[in-house]
Amino acid sequence: MRHIGPAGRFAAVLLTVAALTGPPVAAAPAAARVHEAPAEVAFRQARTFTFAQLDRTDRRLAPGRFPTVAVGDSPWRTEGTSGWLAGFWPGRLWLAYELDGRRHWARRAIVTEAPLAVRQDDTTAHDLGFLIQTSFGRGATLLGDSRDTRVTLHAAAALASRYVPAAGVIRCGPAPAGQVSVIVDNLMNLELLFWAADHGGRPEWRDMALQHALTTARWHLRADGSTFQVVRFDESTGQPVWAGTTQGLSDSSTWARGQAWAVHGFTTAYRETGDPRLLAAARKAAGFVVTHAPADGVPWWDYDAPGTRRDTTAAAVQAAGLLELARIDPDAASRATWRAAGLRTLRSLVGPGYLARGTGAWSILLHGRHDPTYDDVGVTYGDYYLLQALLRVQLLPSDRPALRTASTRRLAGGGLRADLGGRRRVSAVSVGWAAGASTATRYRVQTSVDGRRWTTVRGGVSSGRTTSLETYDLRDRVTRFVRVVPLATSTGAPGRVAQLRVRG
Repeated sequence: MRHIGPAGRFAAVLLTVAALTGPPVAAAPAAARVHEAPAEVAFRQARTFTFAQLDRTDRRLAPGRFPTVAVGDSPWRTEGTSGWLAGFWPGRLWLAYELDGRRHWARRAIVTEAPLAVRQDDTTAHDLGFLIQTSFGRGATLLGDSRDTRVTLHAAAALASRYVPAAGVIRCGPAPAGQVSVIVDNLMNLELLFWAADHGGRPEWRDMALQHALTTARWHLRADGSTFQVVRFDESTGQPVWAGTTQGLSDSSTWARGQAWAVHGFTTAYRETGDPRLLAAARKAAGFVVTHAPADGVPWWDYDAPGTRRDTTAAAVQAAGLLELARIDPDAASRATWRAAGLRTLRSLVGPGYLARGTGAWSILLHGRHDPTYDDVGVTYGDYYLLQALLRVQLLPSDRPALRTASTRRLAGGGLRADLGGRRRVSAVSVGWAAGASTATRYRVQTSVDGRRWTTVRGGVSSGRTTSLETYDLRDRVTRFVRVVPLATSTGAPGRVAQLRVRG
């Protein structure tokens, strides 16, 4: 078992302090009773349900088996390391680690991803991002583990070997002789190349990923922002020879999950490059979703097949993409549009119509469409992107009011403690992390009414993606003191809270 980061000795001191006794604490006045916003409650309940479902699945799975689809109340159907779905299971465990902060999730992710290392040099597959970036890539980012980094770099080299310079694309699947097939899904695998180029890989991998994204933006996007699922190119000239679908309703229709891949994939490519052409592509694809999705944001499996089946896999992917675009789009009005659409979709997904809470299903989401055979099931990647969307909510600017603090004190070990000057209702903390754009930090949020006895009310891992404030929801409580305690970082250096705002 690999060591999971350096545990901060100061945390043990804090726990010792927390054990000290003090005078009895008076009951909170009636005016301070808590009334939580419904969305806050729904997101928190979804997180709690997610952890229970992951534990349930983890206890059931045989070593080396990975969930694919969950039909009705039957346990997950599974596969080995072949195919393109296996990475989403360790990926979900890594996402749980980010959301919850318990090292249990990281340990399970490490064990679960290990069999997938056999795919790291697979030059026959274009889905290595789905397989390796979601698993080993997350481990490398969250823990800074050298083995995870090596596997991820190997996988990037294998994916880069499929690049066809004349067409400016990565070869995706089978195609007639002399042609190159590109599916819109492959935008999702480009993050592997971007990450690897920044972490010891070849610089040209970044150029390959950029060119593939630009080619996809030019030929997969229609004028109205909808997408073709597949475009085939002449291998020698790079000119398109056919566009259509293998999974949608028809060649001229808009397959919902493909549209979601476009929103998410173009947004990620813009985030990694800052290229304005990719921002335009992301806006165009997202704009189609905003204007064509049903009122609850959960699309029909194909936009040209209303009244048939909804597809929560498409909804989860698009919610995660929209919420990221809401963070990075430089235009304020556009950010507001993407935020509203992403939150609407996410609120629907965690509601009773789509979340499996209260049913016997093994998945987190119901009503996913994997393919025509499994058109109303729980699907492993639907669950994965739901967790990713829940994490991305934390990176959005909070609209909850910041409470006035009487004082803020630096703690040994890099934490901060806020004194509210009296008992106040607290619903969240917003934290800015030093080196937050490149370092993920495991943390605890603790509260106290007297400054001596402390209760841990939230744990998690920072994104390692931004120095802006990240907002961590808490179950509403009346308290006076709030502190954020860094425990370990992905680089091994001590974590440090740069900013702390307590929200009511």
